[in-house]
Amino acid sequence: MKRLADAFIEHAFTVLAFAIFGLLFAMRPSTWLPTLIILVCSLWALGSAEFRTKLAASLNSNDLRYISWPLLTWFLTCLFLGLRHFGFETKALPDNALRMALALTTFALVVHAYAKKYFLLGLVVAGFCVGLNVAFGFLIFDKYLPRISGTTNHPIHFGNFSMLLAVLLVTVALLVRTSSKSFRVVCLSSALLACVGSVASQSRSSVGLLLCLIPLVFIIKTDSFHKWVIRCVVILFLAISALISVSPLMQEKLRLKEAVVDIEQVAANNYQTSIGARLTMWHAAWLMFKENPLLGIGTKNFETDFKRRVENHEVQMGDVFHLQPHNDLLHAASSGGLLKLAAYLFLIAGPFVFFYKQYRSYKFDLDRRVFPMMGMQVVAAVFVTGLTNSNFDLQIYSTVYAVSICVLARLSLFEINANETSIR
Repeated sequence: MKRLADAFIEHAFTVLAFAIFGLLFAMRPSTWLPTLIILVCSLWALGSAEFRTKLAASLNSNDLRYISWPLLTWFLTCLFLGLRHFGFETKALPDNALRMALALTTFALVVHAYAKKYFLLGLVVAGFCVGLNVAFGFLIFDKYLPRISGTTNHPIHFGNFSMLLAVLLVTVALLVRTSSKSFRVVCLSSALLACVGSVASQSRSSVGLLLCLIPLVFIIKTDSFHKWVIRCVVILFLAISALISVSPLMQEKLRLKEAVVDIEQVAANNYQTSIGARLTMWHAAWLMFKENPLLGIGTKNFETDFKRRVENHEVQMGDVFHLQPHNDLLHAASSGGLLKLAAYLFLIAGPFVFFYKQYRSYKFDLDRRVFPMMGMQVVAAVFVTGLTNSNFDLQIYSTVYAVSICVLARLSLFEINANETSIR
């Protein structure tokens, strides 16, 4: 039994580094292995004093506190608000926030140097899995062009994570100059497949993640490969933009025409469209926050309150009654008031500051910038997609965000001890 436990402590982090993206598009449920590792770590922490001591040291370290404190604050805030609004009912327990807090137990796992390679391998594998998801979707539906959802069970999630994957792969290709050119080309090929997946999902919100690539244009170029890829990407972007502007078919497939029609319908006081539904939900969430500014109305009460406001003609009726307002900021504000809104902003700002500080410390050490850069991109991507979606109300976003920033934080810090074979 002890040998099995030691093997888990030694290799679980490497498996986790690969699985968080490597299995995301490979099977359902898409986050089963990271969740299992988190659960085992949590149980191990309960029974092992040595594990708890190591975990406590990591959580209180000057660097990792930018990760641990926001995740713990988010969980405790959600738990307090759950008990405040629902007492000791089952729905008072914030399961997604709990999962995010438990992800911190992975800080006690051993990090080996080869874990970095497995994380990068997971990204490449994920890109090709996205391509297979798209091919399978088109094969099943024949000539009908579906909105591909793959293993995520929803096209919006598939599109958002596919585009995030593409951003991370492009970052790896540009910044990891110590890798062979063939591997960097493979990363770019995998990124292209991920972009195809995002387009196939027809998720308009995923386009916003392209903003995460802008820093790569202005930072110090690593080598000629970096410079030429930037030029090619800019040319490709301009060519695609020109094609979309003159092709009605492309505009229809990308739901751009639908967006124009939605806006026209809103102007005609019809909110039963994709954009109209979001606008009326955001209006309702703002009213809920104004009436309950300190502690909100409770996480599970949005649909009921929204129905009441529609019946009282305070807000317009959207397409259907939703469980949340499809915006992380407004969801936090309406469900938990200023308290939860502050916790949400801390959840975003804390990890971003951590990765930015790590990036700054490697400013003139070009090869060490990749993991802090990817960390900032993950945080920014979740924030951007959260402007039109309630990410932390969903298990897949909560798990991927928490595990990703924990893994990338450990890999970023590992660079400080790059001469060692592992961090224990």
